[in-house]
Amino acid sequence: MSHRTNGTRRTIGQRPVASIQDVADRAEVSIATVSRALNKPHLVSPETALRISRAVTELGYRPNRLAQALMTRRSGVVGIALPDIHGEFYSDLMRGADAEAREQGCHLLVGSSHLAPLDGTDPATGGMGRALGLIDGLAVMITEPRPTLDAELEALGAPIVVVDAEVADHDAVVVNHAGGAREATRHLLDGTPPSKCFFVGGPESNLDSRARARAFGATLCEAGHSPTPDQIRFDSYSIGWGQRWTRDAARIQDLRGIAVFAANDEIGYGVVTQAQDLGFGVPDDVRVVGFDGTRLTEIARPSLSTVLVPREELGRQAIRVLLQRLESPDAPRRRVMLSTSLIVRGSSGQ
Repeated sequence: MSHRTNGTRRTIGQRPVASIQDVADRAEVSIATVSRALNKPHLVSPETALRISRAVTELGYRPNRLAQALMTRRSGVVGIALPDIHGEFYSDLMRGADAEAREQGCHLLVGSSHLAPLDGTDPATGGMGRALGLIDGLAVMITEPRPTLDAELEALGAPIVVVDAEVADHDAVVVNHAGGAREATRHLLDGTPPSKCFFVGGPESNLDSRARARAFGATLCEAGHSPTPDQIRFDSYSIGWGQRWTRDAARIQDLRGIAVFAANDEIGYGVVTQAQDLGFGVPDDVRVVGFDGTRLTEIARPSLSTVLVPREELGRQAIRVLLQRLESPDAPRRRVMLSTSLIVRGSSGQ
């Protein structure tokens, strides 16, 4: 193996290997500028970034990530841990996180499980637990409360950003679920008496489902009606639950004139299809609003009103806040709240 001397390229065997100095010479910039363009492209002007990109392509330069990690004590890899990676919600969130990581010059590692038990055993963490020594920080999506959560996050031993929940002493990126739920409920109350409005929720232990249910109940109270237990029900985030709730409700009451706020679009779709199967019109007899703003809302007939959650932006902000924490480890705790928006379609009457 020979190394660059007298302005020539270093070689491995007989194959020349471009160095960062070669790229700098070709682009007529400093080594530091090349490094910034490769690792933090937002800090370099577009014209300079284009020259460096062309030089990298022409020379076939490949950064030595191991050497960079040894020098900077940063791997350039960040992680995001989600409760699941199946479905449109998580797919969109990961797309946003990956786009932000790439724009910031980082690589993204995704895992579908995250928290390690406190007894020191090595759980099946989808590789995330064993990868913690390779990543610079981790965005963790929390959907269920757990009494040992603070200790479990601390045990991860890495900078943490909590997604869609708030944990003391940790940065957080959250969605305004309560605001979206209030907006949806007020929309349904415009034309439906509060005694005939129903919330069909996901799991009662789920933080998002709880927040949406509380906001629904509080909005009914503001309208002068204290909701009865049968007006707020919990089960699962599924089409089947929406269908089952509708069948059960039809056995004990006439569904004509009711309004349903579903905790997600799958539940809402189930309510719409089952109501129609039972001979009720939507929205003439049953008005329905979902939550999340997935493509399922456009498949439903009539199309499903929904509260749009900015899923890609949620992923982007999680990575953005995490990288800010890595740059400023002693900065005050950050909290970013993303707004939702109500999209009124045919299922609730336009």
